[in-house]
Amino acid sequence: MRISSKRQISIPKKVMEALALKPGDEVDLEVEENTARLVPIKTIKVPRDQAWFWTPEWQEKEKEADQDLSAGRYRDFESAEDLLKELHGED
Repeated sequence: MRISSKRQISIPKKVMEALALKPGDEVDLEVEENTARLVPIKTIKVPRDQAWFWTPEWQEKEKEADQDLSAGRYRDFESAEDLLKELHGED
């Protein structure tokens, strides 16, 4: 491979196929001593206004909620009014 005047390289077809890369995919270069390693970045494109859902904190709470549901630690309400009464501690 040759580096262009714009510091660009072309990835050979056999490397693209071996790493299952397509045009537009993102890659990272990891450098260790005198060796560079091309690493595919597999990401999910998420709209910025929904990125909060994928934070580690939110994902931990999602996991807890799933565990509570699986263990039956929840309560059904007949109406939203009944739910609000429960939340406000009303009888």
